[in-house]
Amino acid sequence: MDEKFQVVDPEFKTTGDYVSFTIVDGDRRVPARISRTALAVLDQGNNNEPAAVFERHMETIRSAAYKMRRVNPTLAMIFLATHDF
Repeated sequence: MDEKFQVVDPEFKTTGDYVSFTIVDGDRRVPARISRTALAVLDQGNNNEPAAVFERHMETIRSAAYKMRRVNPTLAMIFLATHDF
């Protein structure tokens, strides 16, 4: 995976059932979201706080976002859901 591809600025206080973050892909910044249900899948039923799950599984989230971005480079936003994990 490209080292210039990063997941940054997670925002856990949102009005929806998701966590927002930003993808940095070289010189481009792309908004992204991961559903809280996807975070629960990553957490495997341990009921940890979303921030802890996000941090613990950052590389898995980064990898899923990377794959989606490479398959669909023109997307204005990356949405990750349970089927991505």
